[in-house]
Amino acid sequence: MLQFIPVAEDNMIAIRATGKLSHEDYQQFLPKLESRLASIDKVSVLFELDDFRGWELEAAKDDFKFGMSHKNDFERIALVGDKPWERWMALLAKPFMPGGEIRYFDRRDLQQAWDWLRQKKNTEEDVRKITPYAHIIAAIDFSATSRHAALRAREIADYFSAELTLLYAAPETMMYQTGLELPVDPGYFIEQDAMFRKSGEAQMAQLLDDLKLQNVSTEVITGEPSSVILSYAEAQNTDLIVLGVTGHRGLVHLLGSTARGVQNKARCEVLTVPFKGAD
Repeated sequence: MLQFIPVAEDNMIAIRATGKLSHEDYQQFLPKLESRLASIDKVSVLFELDDFRGWELEAAKDDFKFGMSHKNDFERIALVGDKPWERWMALLAKPFMPGGEIRYFDRRDLQQAWDWLRQKKNTEEDVRKITPYAHIIAAIDFSATSRHAALRAREIADYFSAELTLLYAAPETMMYQTGLELPVDPGYFIEQDAMFRKSGEAQMAQLLDDLKLQNVSTEVITGEPSSVILSYAEAQNTDLIVLGVTGHRGLVHLLGSTARGVQNKARCEVLTVPFKGAD
């Protein structure tokens, strides 16, 4: 599956690839990518490989044809993955990028990948400088706990006149997770993921209505929650991530795997909001 990760800058694109890519994946995704490239002279791309399993033959041809037709359109490409063979992808692609650079980053170095694309250099003055929040993310799973966190995030955003985004990580259907006998039509998985995203979008609209939230951006991105949150936060240069946790005991006992993973790896500030009610 291929999907965009929304990025703050106009001259950057972030793409997340999961599972084994099919011809159908490219047929759905490439027209959208072509449309974005048409409005940008030189683009920098972050290509995040999350449990990536390569290409089917026709998909590999699609990828090669697209790359050759746009080889002069890229300023920089950062490949982010977690498998040794993925590193070779960057090496093999270098001869086909006469006008740009390509570099591989391990998943744990996601922030460094964004820094390289943005050419960010932190100075001592930057470290000492405290700036108001400009963009806040509230991670949502539609539980009472996350609704409480969304309301707290709204208060903080209002105080700082910051942008607020409610972010939901929709479930993802993987071929190897379904238990279905192969071969299975790749279109089945595309349809399932589209159904999950559509359901998430409907629940998000209902949440905004229930909580009477206005002037709030929403995003529904398919994938594992902590990975989705961290990727979106980096792509958007987020200042604060707000997460709801069930507040009955000490913090060390509260945090589930998502909150713990985000707290351990996020570069921006993370606020965990305890909720003593029952979901």
